[in-house]
Amino acid sequence: MANASEYKYDHVTMKVLMSDMAFGPGAPAPGDRIPRFDLPLADGGRIDTMDFQDRKPLLVITGSYTCPMTASSNPLLKELHSEFGQDIDFVMLQVREAHPGEHVEQPSTENQKQDNARAMKARDQLPWPIAVDDVDGSVHRSLDEKPNAVWLTDRNGVIVYRGVWVGDDTALIQALDAAVRGVKPPQQDSGRLLSPMAMGIGKMAEMTGMAGPRARRDMWRAAPPMAALAWVADFYRPLPPKWRTVAAVGTIALAVTAVVKATKSRHR
Repeated sequence: MANASEYKYDHVTMKVLMSDMAFGPGAPAPGDRIPRFDLPLADGGRIDTMDFQDRKPLLVITGSYTCPMTASSNPLLKELHSEFGQDIDFVMLQVREAHPGEHVEQPSTENQKQDNARAMKARDQLPWPIAVDDVDGSVHRSLDEKPNAVWLTDRNGVIVYRGVWVGDDTALIQALDAAVRGVKPPQQDSGRLLSPMAMGIGKMAEMTGMAGPRARRDMWRAAPPMAALAWVADFYRPLPPKWRTVAAVGTIALAVTAVVKATKSRHR
């Protein structure tokens, strides 16, 4: 777990990106209780996890305004909320900004963090409440600091499913359906990367561009191949985020094949 000063980074690094790829050994896991929080809501009022005890299962999602993974998975979550929202409570936790830049800085005050939560709620038209963590990320750090992870609890606050990324839609849908029926999900722990990452990369250039030039430069420094793929994917922006990335991979593959063929023909 990062200390408070490390947590509030201004520049994303390879270390941060790599730590996002899997839960650490101390992260809350199926069978554990969800860490309790009592936090302000983006739209006013407060929310306490104890309020959900003995009522409904609870889905807790981490997210931030500049996070490509959050922006790409929110449409999926809205569909799931429409299907399961009457039987399961959804709550998003506004955490540190994934890609801070000149236009969207890493918050240094509670008000700035609430402003970012309200901006995300308005941009993505989110129907569920957003709880705003403190500037030092006390709750987020207790949840292992992942940018767009998800935990599902039963009615007693015990975790029955967790996912490193919301975008593993198959496992998440199965878990939500099981929670409604009061049975154990077929998969309780998801670390799937490929499909969620494809969704996030398809949104990356758009989100870092919104955050500011520094956010884009930081990605090129931290992970040049990922930044290059995101740059190509952005040319396919009318497509859904996952298919932007698929198209970008195809484009790069064709370009490499053409270069290889041209090189071979010159050496004949």
